[in-house]
Amino acid sequence: MRNPSPFIKRMYAAGVMPIFFNPDEKKCLKMLEVAYEGGIRVIEMVDRGKEAKSIFPALRKAADQMPGLYLGVGTIYEPKQAETFLDMGAEFIVAPVMNPKLGEYCKKLDIPWIPGCGTVSEIYFAQQLGAELAKIYPANILGTEFVKSVHAVLPTIELIPTGGVEPTAESLKSWFDAGVCCVGMGSQLFRKDLVEKGDFEEIKKKIQFTMDLIKSLRA
Repeated sequence: MRNPSPFIKRMYAAGVMPIFFNPDEKKCLKMLEVAYEGGIRVIEMVDRGKEAKSIFPALRKAADQMPGLYLGVGTIYEPKQAETFLDMGAEFIVAPVMNPKLGEYCKKLDIPWIPGCGTVSEIYFAQQLGAELAKIYPANILGTEFVKSVHAVLPTIELIPTGGVEPTAESLKSWFDAGVCCVGMGSQLFRKDLVEKGDFEEIKKKIQFTMDLIKSLRA
């Protein structure tokens, strides 16, 4: 770890942050359940549907019965949106963009904030606003060499790639070898076809496989 703060230690220990949302509350709750059973301890529900605000409290209630689970919310663009979910118990904020106003708001409240960045300058300004972890997005476009280049000039910032990261040995090894703190994955873990047909056991197997893979790569 480049910056072993309590937040970074938690994210590093998690290894992977699943990203998900479904307009069906029961499916959302089931995804949370199988993620936890598969070994996940940090999870991001994204605000990508009109149902998100009504579903999040149910997830928060379920997460409270899962010791050690860290529940945040993503696809947050501005302070008012963040405030809504923080009031409902979100523990950290994830953004697809680097909005200084959102950074200032989270810094004022001492809330962990993970902004989406695509340039060294964005990452620098995010760090100045208190971000300890920046989201490299879209990761499949920026690539692992971008991570190395960032660390050459900003050695203490931690990075999490999101978008195109795959639950395979080749993909995960390339990112962890490049020096990321953890990785973010959405549809690669929660395949849409499996969710729609309710095959949550298969989803749990994929999550367990991914967690075991990350442990072996770090060992």
